[in-house]
Amino acid sequence: MRTPLIMVALMLGAIACTDRTTPTSGSPASQFLTGSSPQPTENPGEREFWDLARVAPSHGGWYFDMQTGDLNVYLKEMTEGPAAKRALPLVFSEGLASARARHPHAGIVFKQGTYTFIELARWRDLLDDFLGPPSVQWFGIDHAQNRIVIGVLAGADTQAIAAMAADREIPAGALRFEKTSPIQFQSHTTLQDSIRPVKGGLRIARPLTSTSARTCTLGFLALWGGEHAFVTNSHCSSQQWALDSTKWYQNRAPLTHAESLSISSIGFEVADSSTRCKSGFGSVPCSYADASVYRATLGPGEWYFKRIARTVSGCFPSCTPPPPLTISDSTPFWSIVRTRTSIAVNDLVSKIGQKTGWTQSYVRFINMKVFYSDGSAGLNQAFSDYGQDDGDSGAPVLLDILGGTDTTVTLGGIHVARTSDGVYSVFSPWSGILRMYPGLRVN
Repeated sequence: MRTPLIMVALMLGAIACTDRTTPTSGSPASQFLTGSSPQPTENPGEREFWDLARVAPSHGGWYFDMQTGDLNVYLKEMTEGPAAKRALPLVFSEGLASARARHPHAGIVFKQGTYTFIELARWRDLLDDFLGPPSVQWFGIDHAQNRIVIGVLAGADTQAIAAMAADREIPAGALRFEKTSPIQFQSHTTLQDSIRPVKGGLRIARPLTSTSARTCTLGFLALWGGEHAFVTNSHCSSQQWALDSTKWYQNRAPLTHAESLSISSIGFEVADSSTRCKSGFGSVPCSYADASVYRATLGPGEWYFKRIARTVSGCFPSCTPPPPLTISDSTPFWSIVRTRTSIAVNDLVSKIGQKTGWTQSYVRFINMKVFYSDGSAGLNQAFSDYGQDDGDSGAPVLLDILGGTDTTVTLGGIHVARTSDGVYSVFSPWSGILRMYPGLRVN
């Protein structure tokens, strides 16, 4: 059913502590590493987990309780609770201080954990030796369950995977399998108006033939090398993971080749990068963010920093999109006033896409390695289940939407893809975008 979107604050308020001490490297996290295994990889978006591990080495990750707003933290050694409680308002300050309005009395709750974050991170790295398509579509740390979660296709031999994990001394109890479907990119022709000045969330198009075009969503406006720019998915360009000077247009659909010759593009690609990573026993192109940067070629008054298009209403978690695509007359945009590098499980996020508009739901997994249908891979991707459809690729993902006349938001990333069964939406967090393009500025 369709439900008007009630815009709410996303996270706990800052939790007051009478004894605030800065985390130090004292209580080395390495004491929970066993054998001669190498130090686990510190991935984008995980800095806060590593910071807490220096104070409370036995912590096993955390997630938000959607009902109470409490931050639930796993500890293998419960005696580390006081130290962790003092440190968390400092190491996870962005998340804890983000929005007191929704749950003003929320606190920090410690739960008995089975595995430490460091152990899970080390085992995740070991799984890179043999996990990959076609059986495995994504995997990473399940922070809500204190386990490793592995997304597998129906019919996958999970016993064989568990046996290979056991050969690497990964406990069977640390693995959790979830049936899933292939990851699919989304970018096909849809209708949307020409709008100036441009904003994140609008439809953009590029001609494919004399009668057809490919459409995606403009993610967000940015500064790149001091020049006006914007960001959308790399897979929307002519060549994914390769700099190809693809041009984008923002006008009525369908955009034909003849039309593209008579109008000016709004920008062309100036940065698109990837690296190589493991996929089972092979190597594939991969990236921390399915994102590319475009130099804007808009005239005066057509490009304003920080703006995201704001529709008149949106779609609550579990409703059926699309909500209206009409832009609000009274408050036509939000302004990005901050970014978040620390996404947590059960954060409330909103996606603004040109096909399905404003949809909203909770983060289900973070820092997942996913295998896309074209053979490439994404590192440290986040999963939610907000509504989306073809053409929403590149859509901005936002946090801290307060509602009413509030016009400020937090940029959390851009939408990338979905599982073909529609269960999960995949987005690249801001931490990964910043990892690939460290000079990018959005506020």
